[in-house]
Amino acid sequence: MSVTSHVPNVPQIETDDATDPGLRQVIERAKLTKSPPPAWYRTMGNNPEVAKAFAGYWDMLHRGGTVPHDIKELARIQIAQMVGCEFCARQTSPLAASITEEQKMSCALPNWEHPDPKTRAALHYARTLTLDDGRDAEVYADAEEILHLRGNHRVVSVLLPHGRRQSHGEKLEHRTSR
Repeated sequence: MSVTSHVPNVPQIETDDATDPGLRQVIERAKLTKSPPPAWYRTMGNNPEVAKAFAGYWDMLHRGGTVPHDIKELARIQIAQMVGCEFCARQTSPLAASITEEQKMSCALPNWEHPDPKTRAALHYARTLTLDDGRDAEVYADAEEILHLRGNHRVVSVLLPHGRRQSHGEKLEHRTSR
């Protein structure tokens, strides 16, 4: 039996070869946060501006805003599992230490309910947008009430990397910013 090795189409740079100090900082931070992993940024390191911009986007999306990071992280894992992205489903932020293994494995199951009302509301909203089941307004109203999001569209920020309707966040921003 022969063994085949995979050669990446886009080579990763070595961290020591990163001449841009901002890129080095992004790679070093990824070693701590693990989501996305350092390899992600070493691949993007072929274009340091893209890597740094993506890191800023990721931090704002997953670690910024008013929705707690643990809730966003669980919703991100749920969406990744629902759309079948094994790479993203395997990534786990050590900054979201309260998420149990049972929650990671169960969050995408159709009838699973999180015991915390805020987390449950965010997961319901993530699920309805991912499934595109037409219940957006109803489920968003519940999330808005439970998460106290009036005038704030951050609950949808967990959906952008894998959400099927990225423009929906823009609609909600417009709707809630009046």
